[in-house]
Amino acid sequence: MRQMVFLRIGSKNAQLPRLIGAFLIVLSVLMLIKSGAVMFDSWNALKGFSTCVETSGVRDLPMENNPDYISAELRYQDCRNTLYQLSGAQVLSDHSGLTQRQFWTALIGPISQFFVWAIVLLLGLFAWANPSIVIPIEELTVESGFARRRKR
Repeated sequence: MRQMVFLRIGSKNAQLPRLIGAFLIVLSVLMLIKSGAVMFDSWNALKGFSTCVETSGVRDLPMENNPDYISAELRYQDCRNTLYQLSGAQVLSDHSGLTQRQFWTALIGPISQFFVWAIVLLLGLFAWANPSIVIPIEELTVESGFARRRKR
């Protein structure tokens, strides 16, 4: 005779999966909002970096003892620092723009974080929709004393 051993989480009185699901839903909605904001901030910073560099005027000015060049260089450094703080992309000092690889590498992180929290939201909805979860742990074979004696 075979017998299954089950692990049951939750009952009619204690609906633990619903409680866990509710917490996961609240957490994931808050983190979805945060990661969406980070994703759009990164997108805007990456998209606006070339405009920021052009408005700084660092490319157009001569370097020799020019106070305008120093202020343009400070504006360019501010553009680089803002880009790094918002997206994590770092531009080398001898480059004035982002490569396609840098652009997409900096954008993949916030997008993937958004999708991870979307998956957590779906798991929370699944846990909240089921008041009890039953998990099969193992299958046992039970032999009675009569069956053992009969085999001898």
